[in-house]
Amino acid sequence: MVNNWLQGKRVLVTRPEAQAAGLVAALEAQGAIALRLPVLTIQPLHQEAENKQKIIDLDHYDDVIVVSRNAAQLGLAAIDQYWPQLPVKQRWFAVGKATAKALSDFGVNVIVPAEGFNSEALLELPELQKLSNRRVLMLKGDGGRELLAEQLTNRGARVDSLLLYRRVAIGYEADYLHALFHEAPDALIATSVEVLEALDHLVSPHLKNHTELPIVVASERIAEAAIALGYQRIIAANGAADESIVAALNVIG
Repeated sequence: MVNNWLQGKRVLVTRPEAQAAGLVAALEAQGAIALRLPVLTIQPLHQEAENKQKIIDLDHYDDVIVVSRNAAQLGLAAIDQYWPQLPVKQRWFAVGKATAKALSDFGVNVIVPAEGFNSEALLELPELQKLSNRRVLMLKGDGGRELLAEQLTNRGARVDSLLLYRRVAIGYEADYLHALFHEAPDALIATSVEVLEALDHLVSPHLKNHTELPIVVASERIAEAAIALGYQRIIAANGAADESIVAALNVIG
């Protein structure tokens, strides 16, 4: 059924190009006009000796937590060079359904929250409540999910991070952005704090009163960042999954 609010509405999709297709299709299925504007690109990091040693020592870790689909894909590719089979008796956790699917497609038995696809939901899992003397390896991007690592440490875990990529802001010609925003979008989307900040930097010179537009964010943490930037109509989705973002957009109407 076509949603009455989304029908004909212009929604700015800010995900990286390679990850935007599912959300664009979901929006278009409900009659929306998806405006693609990837604001970040994913740049894999060269693995220095310290990081390579963490991969070699993978069997020293009790738990592996993968925070994004990019971390899953890049991390599994790196691990595959040293481990044709994953260590036994090791628990793998995923933040989000897309991340869990990337792991499952590789044959990993992954634990993921039944609902609430974010760090907060992951921290509610009973398996992660008591972590004394457990070693945890987080597969992540540079600078992401610091709160998650802090909370795991507070619960007794020894946490190491395997940094696999960095997010790099994409630049656009002013004429391109001016043409894209000849008519203001009806809603914005930001699925991470980094995306939000890059989006705000890009659109503020070209989109008058952009902070008054509805913006769907993927967590309360991103919502707090949006408040700090002056956004006034913030809708927090239940995670970054396509269906969660679309459901949150429906709330606008």
